[in-house]
Amino acid sequence: MVNMRIVALLCAAAVAATAPAVQAQNFVSQSLIGEMAPSRVITVPKDKSAAFRLMAGAGEIVVAQPDIASIVANTDRSVYVRGKTLGTTNVLVYDRSHRLIEVIDVRVAQDLESLQADLASALPGEPIRVSALAGGVMLSGQVSTTSVAARAKAIAERYAPQAVSSELTVEAAQQVMLEVRIIEASRTALKDFGVNLGMQNNSGIVFGSGSGLVGASTPQGTLGIKTNIGTLSIEATLRALEEKGVIRTLARPNLAAISGEEATFLAGGEFPYPIPAGQGDITVAYKPFGVTLKFTPVVQDSGLIRLKVAPEVSQLDSRANIRLSGVDVPSLLVRRAGTTVELKDGESFAIAGLFQQDYSNTVRQLPWAGEVPILGTLFRSARWRKQETELVILVTPRLTTAAQSRRLAPEPLGNTREPTAIDLIFQGMALDRPIKPSPADSYAPDPAAP
Repeated sequence: MVNMRIVALLCAAAVAATAPAVQAQNFVSQSLIGEMAPSRVITVPKDKSAAFRLMAGAGEIVVAQPDIASIVANTDRSVYVRGKTLGTTNVLVYDRSHRLIEVIDVRVAQDLESLQADLASALPGEPIRVSALAGGVMLSGQVSTTSVAARAKAIAERYAPQAVSSELTVEAAQQVMLEVRIIEASRTALKDFGVNLGMQNNSGIVFGSGSGLVGASTPQGTLGIKTNIGTLSIEATLRALEEKGVIRTLARPNLAAISGEEATFLAGGEFPYPIPAGQGDITVAYKPFGVTLKFTPVVQDSGLIRLKVAPEVSQLDSRANIRLSGVDVPSLLVRRAGTTVELKDGESFAIAGLFQQDYSNTVRQLPWAGEVPILGTLFRSARWRKQETELVILVTPRLTTAAQSRRLAPEPLGNTREPTAIDLIFQGMALDRPIKPSPADSYAPDPAAP
């Protein structure tokens, strides 16, 4: 409790400011000791002072929380209140006879007037109202675009960090449709040749060279030669394998979102995997896989669309399984990208690309014998593998609005029909119409691309 006695000689001092701060309607308040006194509420900006006049001459002033607000009296009827920290407190005013004559509730809030002036300067013509709310700032009103609402909140955050509530509405909220194309082509070529040579005679002497293919794959072709030279039995087997393949992956997730809001998209599923919980217990969690798209569009005043986009394509890979607590857990093959770009309506941009080429070979041979020209072929196996992968991710933002009529809404099954029994039995038509790829989906990777 801070007590300040006002000396009668201060009555001759000049009053620096006579206008009171924002006040509520006066009402009668009863103190803890049962005294009745009028009460009012004032609001003081943080780190600023406000001057107001008392209802009568004061002999003593008591501040309940001096760490929230401080009082400086220049006369017995004029007082300055300085806001130190955000919060509320009250001030008890006594006369010279120690009677309670007034109770003042002081609220220390953000500097709303300065914030209102900065918003009017930075965003002219936008009817944004600022008010105090639970120790923070609340913005209200109707603005022209979502980017204006975002800028207004960013300015208010400088006055009240992490304490801004935005109730701003947008006259015409802009929606962005994001078209993403993820195209991947993978080519693999593998060749494997091996010779298995074995010789044996009646005396029990045995000689063997190689076991055929280097890999564990089943050979596609086998050529065997067997002959006898006296008591010597010779058997030679040539095994050969060639594998070639192309994998092409195309994903086209499309998603719409309001400017400034995040949107997510998942077309795939979730697979369970065990998590040890101690003492032999296992809990099961789920991890998503498939085509995932996350993006946040922000339409700028210049017409550009700023995109924070993160597409991902993943699939289960059983070749790299791990065994955990007796359960096989699959791994994932993932192609992921994340970036921020700015585009105009309808423009396309390649946000990610990859060209990868892998080559490996393996030779197994009998020492020294495999180095002999021509005949050394019978004592070795060779394998080489070549793999190329090309990946490109394209994004295209488009400003869009809701369909005004149901006729304008897309219907993928609008012109389709179910096949009849005659179509199924006599014509073998399992589909209502042939599935044809879109011309925009065609992509022929260039092998000579860098």
